[in-house]
Amino acid sequence: MVISERKVNDEVVIEKLVGRFDQTARQAYKGSMDLAIQAGYRQIILDVTEVSFIDSTARGWLVLSQRRFQDIRGRLSVVARHGFIRDIIKLTKISEWIPIFSTQEEAISATTVSVA
Repeated sequence: MVISERKVNDEVVIEKLVGRFDQTARQAYKGSMDLAIQAGYRQIILDVTEVSFIDSTARGWLVLSQRRFQDIRGRLSVVARHGFIRDIIKLTKISEWIPIFSTQEEAISATTVSVA
């Protein structure tokens, strides 16, 4: 899996994930979340529109990440198009914990931090 980052403002960042989001992506995902928190971001938007597969391990990381952001009064949200990945996230009820949006623009609009 490849992860790229796009800063929206001082508190919001988009992490775009590409490829398979499975147990082999653990190091990259955890490192990405750790760096974002250390950089002071309090709202992370995970764009999984180019993720081809997500396993149960990765879904668990999403929930753990949300808890971690709640601890720092932050927020995690996900951008997922209609299809397999979005369906899996909804079927497993992760969407009850983490908001899901269809586009990055929708996710940015829903942030609680004003965007410059």
